[in-house]
Formats: sequence, structure tokens, C-alpha cells
Amino acid sequence: MRRLACLATLATMAVLVLAPSAEAQRNTMTASILDFFFSPSDITVQPGTTVTWVNNGQASHTATATDPAGSFDSGRLQPGESFSLTLNQSGTYTYKCAIHPFMKGTVTVSGGGRASVSASASAMASASARACYELG
Repeated sequence: MRRLACLATLATMAVLVLAPSAEAQRNTMTASILDFFFSPSDITVQPGTTVTWVNNGQASHTATATDPAGSFDSGRLQPGESFSLTLNQSGTYTYKCAIHPFMKGTVTVSGGGRASVSASASAMASASARACYELG
């Protein structure tokens, strides 16, 4: 009976370690492009987050990086169109609408809690395996 309980515990730990976390699955952020501003204009996300700009305005717009220059450019987005970008590198990205340069925003990429969650789950699995071995 103890072995069955240990196997169940090990299986649960394996799922926790190998399955993507809910946080990783929902690492998305949406910014609305309106006439004539970004909402929100300042975004903070973790590395690996996908940011999507959706043109909800009546005019064409872009989301074009100004610093670091050239790091991304949505091209011209017609009303209803969107542009997505996954940001893996920590830092601050400033951008503007190339058509309406007074429209500006920033994306700050910082943090990175996923690695520590995986490390904690791995440590728990290792401890459970040792306990089961000692009981067995």
C-alpha cells in the first residue's frame, strides 16, 4: 500500500514538473490602439510574454519600436487588425505609431518567476522520491 501511495505521489510530482504552469499558458497582454493613443500605454510583463496590439480605432496605425530601434515593427495595421510579439529579453522597449508619432508607449520586460516555480517542483519531486525509496 505504501508503494502505491509513493507511486501516486511521484506521478503527481512529475505532472507538476513537466506540465506547463497556468501562468505560462496565460502569459499574454493586449494593448488596444485607439484614435489616437495606446491603451494601456505603459505595460510591464515577464520574459516570454506575448504582447498583442489590436487596432480598435478608425484609422491605420503601427506599433514601431524606437528603442531599441528596429527591434519590432507591426507594419500598417488597418482597423480590426492585430500584431503579436513575444518578448523574451529583459529590458524596456519604447514604441510609437509611425503614422502618428505623438502616439507613444513602453513595454518593460522584467522578472521571470517560472524558473523558480520549476525548481521548487523539482526539489519536491526529488524529496518525495527519496522518502519513497526509504519506505520501500
